[in-house]
Amino acid sequence: MASVNRRIEVRAPAQFKVNFIHKGNYIISFNKDVSVDGMFICTENPPSVGSHVTLRFAVGSVEEVKVPAIVVWVKDSSSEKDSGMGVQFLDSPPPNIKENIIQYVNRVAILEKGMRSA
Repeated sequence: MASVNRRIEVRAPAQFKVNFIHKGNYIISFNKDVSVDGMFICTENPPSVGSHVTLRFAVGSVEEVKVPAIVVWVKDSSSEKDSGMGVQFLDSPPPNIKENIIQYVNRVAILEKGMRSA
């Protein structure tokens, strides 16, 4: 049976540095995609589903911010590639970060649409 996409917001491919803190451990990683309500973070040892993490990242011209999130799904290292975790932001990102994410997602969507029509 095909999996159901429960995402509300559109995600766009992205790769920027994301640091996350879980149980006092500080891990430096990168994300694979982003939306205004969450992202996928590449990591070989993701915390379990339901774990709370604190993310630190910057998007566009905005300096680094801290955003609390919860792990909503995990893709473990036994998968063929891209092990990591899908996280949902617990609080809406600050307006300046949210706006930068929206601009980034829209820019990627426009680029992808242009490539499909070419």
